[in-house]
Parts: sequence; structure tokens; C-alpha cells
Amino acid sequence: MIPIKEILTHFSVTADETDVYLALLALGTANVTEIAKKIKKNRTATYFHVRKLVEKELVSIAKEGRVLKFTAAPPAELAGRFDRLVTDFKSLVPQMEALKKAEIDTPRVEVSESRSGYLKIYDEISSLPVGEEFIVIEGKDALNNELKLLTDAEWNVFFTRIIDRKIRTRLLLTSGSLESPRRNLSEENYKLIDKREMQTRYVGEDVLPIKNMVIAYGNTLAYLFPETNLVMTVRHKGITDSFKATFEALFSMAKSHSWK
Repeated sequence: MIPIKEILTHFSVTADETDVYLALLALGTANVTEIAKKIKKNRTATYFHVRKLVEKELVSIAKEGRVLKFTAAPPAELAGRFDRLVTDFKSLVPQMEALKKAEIDTPRVEVSESRSGYLKIYDEISSLPVGEEFIVIEGKDALNNELKLLTDAEWNVFFTRIIDRKIRTRLLLTSGSLESPRRNLSEENYKLIDKREMQTRYVGEDVLPIKNMVIAYGNTLAYLFPETNLVMTVRHKGITDSFKATFEALFSMAKSHSWK
């Protein structure tokens, strides 16, 4: 297990500040003297570290008479804050990549045959810049298998991040797929579908006899085969733009569907 101090240093929390934070978690609410006694350091140094944690909003401060009392932010709140920071950083990656010197225009192809390949795609999608869009074409069998691939908790995290970041979805399904989400998702997760900024349209199975799913976001095109856990991603603007043009043509001819 990675030591707590090592993890927190990645978020600009020093080792001494971590000692103070952990001491406060154990003490609940305490004054500087009590904290200093707990971590076995002098009061002046302890006060300095406590104030730094207050500035970083990792510790809250309250006055009881003439005494200042301090309370550590709950670990779950900290985890959520760090998760948002990481997600925000990931959303900047495309812009940062664009600053690199232009490389030869050769597609980058990655192949994965494990569940982790799927999780990587979902993580990239839910880390897109706020207000971005991704598009999906998916057949019945692929959707049935996809919805069983993640746990209820994992789907909840994915849907919630998509909603929080206002990431738009345009989804093109085959007609046989429309009942799959209601059958395979929990009631809570199914209700989250209605909160997403999503347009869903469908065509007949004979019009689009697709067995897998294809997702396009940014300059990435991902082919996913849920039944075998196979994922192939192609990172290339021209190839992705060609798929998007095909998607637009099919989407314009498809019928609208509401999840309500």
C-alpha cells in the first residue's frame, strides 16, 4: 500500500502537514497545544503547519471563547476534491499535447484484451473538457454485454462525472437495444440517464446490423467488443473525422428516442 504521506505530497501537502492532518483526524476537534502534544512537536511549528492546512482548506477553524479550535476535513471530502483536480488536469491534456511539436501524421493504434481497456476509455471520456461531446454507435448484443461489464458503483461514478462535467452524448442504437438499459442498470443509474445531456436515436436492426460498439471523442476512435473484452483505439484526426461524417449521415436519418 502506498504510504499516506507519499500520496498527499502529490497534492502539495508536506510530511509535517500530513502529521497534523492525521492527528486532527484522531483528535476530532483540537487546539494547537493538543495537536502539538499528539505529534510531539513544539507549539510554534505546529501552529505554522496548521495555518498552512487552513489555507489549503484541509482544516477548518472555529473560535470557542478565546481558544482557536481546528477540525480536519473528512477523508471522503478530500478524495472527492483530489478526484476533481485529477479530472480537471486530464481535461487539459489535449490542449497540452497540442503544444508539442507536430509529429508525422501516423495513426496510433492500441489494442487491449481486458476489462481495464474499457475502464481506460470510460475514464478518458468522463475526463473530457467541460461541455465536450462524444458519439456512439452500438448494437443490441454489444450494449447488453457492455452494461454487464461494469458494476453498479462504476456506472454510477461514470454517469455522475459525465453529468457534473456537462459532457454531451449522441447515441445511435439499433431498435433491439432500447430496452437493454432498463433491464441491466439499477434504478438509480437508470434515472441518471435522464439527467445526462444526451440525444438518442435508433434505426432498425436490418439497417445497421452492428454487433460491436464504436465511440468517437476528440481525435480518438475506439472499437469495443464487450463480449470478448477487446478494445482497439485509433488516435488520428483524419480517421476520426471520417467516422464522425458517417455518424452524422446515419444520425440524421434515425428516429428519436426518449429514456423517460
